[in-house]
Amino acid sequence: MNLMQKISLSVKGTMPDYVKENKIELLVCNSGKQNCKEHLHVINKCYIDANSYHLEKDFLNSIESLKSAFLNTCNLQEASCLKCAELFRSTITKSLENINDELQRMTTGLISNKSYMTSYKESCAVLKDLKKAV
Repeated sequence: MNLMQKISLSVKGTMPDYVKENKIELLVCNSGKQNCKEHLHVINKCYIDANSYHLEKDFLNSIESLKSAFLNTCNLQEASCLKCAELFRSTITKSLENINDELQRMTTGLISNKSYMTSYKESCAVLKDLKKAV
């Protein structure tokens, strides 16, 4: 294995710390945090996956991970969990909107990259569906 292969192998395995951090932290919760905390663990795992995919410019999987996180918030049905679920959904939706904006910039204009058009269309469709669900 030459030096360049060793360098590329070590770079691919390294993720910045912010990618591994929990996106959402629960400080106040009406249900005593337990129910929301359980769901939040899964939601943050989806966020970590989405950030990792995003770094690799794998937008389709990033979008799918955020969609999965959003759908997980639908399991928070108890009245005491509604505010937490609303916070989770708005955070996830904002992240999807940011990806959508990034993809729109990448696929339009003079220096556009049409290879991301499928991801852009998917982000538009997922955003539309999630906004209907709320």
